[in-house]
Amino acid sequence: MPVIDRSCIHPDGKAARIFAFELACTEGLTQSVVSAQIKRLELEFGYALFERTGRAVNLSRAGLIALDRSAEIIAMFDRMRDIPRDNTISGTIKVGVISTAYTALLAPAMAEFLKIYADVLLSVSVDVSLALLQKLEAKELDMAIMVKPPFSLIPHMEWVPLVTQRYMLVMHESIEAQDWRTILHHHPFIRYDSRSFGGSSISSFLKMHGMAPHDVTETEEISLILDMVSKNIGVAITPSCQEINTTI
Repeated sequence: MPVIDRSCIHPDGKAARIFAFELACTEGLTQSVVSAQIKRLELEFGYALFERTGRAVNLSRAGLIALDRSAEIIAMFDRMRDIPRDNTISGTIKVGVISTAYTALLAPAMAEFLKIYADVLLSVSVDVSLALLQKLEAKELDMAIMVKPPFSLIPHMEWVPLVTQRYMLVMHESIEAQDWRTILHHHPFIRYDSRSFGGSSISSFLKMHGMAPHDVTETEEISLILDMVSKNIGVAITPSCQEINTTI
């Protein structure tokens, strides 16, 4: 394969921006050296780059086209410097997570991940499971940690189980420990939002056991539920999470 001297076309070479006699001479090259470089290019390309009339030298039609293409070559050559010099992985990963899984699952995983992939940016979005699923479907997220929905995922999604979540009956310390059915029967119930995937599981569990507690409020905010329980407003069944473990 023929090889063309890089200095003939690259701006770092002394015959910068090909074919310019005056510029080349001001950079310390003699006319004979520049002429030899141009001759090599013409032999390589198979056409004349200049039209010579007496002492006048002008770019030919082919030379004008070659000049434009040389600029493209120079730009491509410069972009070669942008190729990573190693196997560094970089970019942004958009991660969604439900609030109950951030502390126990995502935060520790992020710490370990960033030790290995320090050039990766993790963009974290905290939301409820249904909203995270909708963002996944809209391709606004790359992945999400959420409660498994009670229906099949769309074809391009893959479900990877991380943990089996436990549920806990949460009550004020003044309430005497009894059978859970008795407690739910005698105390107001703070319902974990039945519209969420986790709340739907709780509702199904209660229905399966024939339980219909007296609801006084409904929310998906664990911190709010725990605050109401601490004020003895009622009892609740919630997903087990770090927040509960550090509160009770």
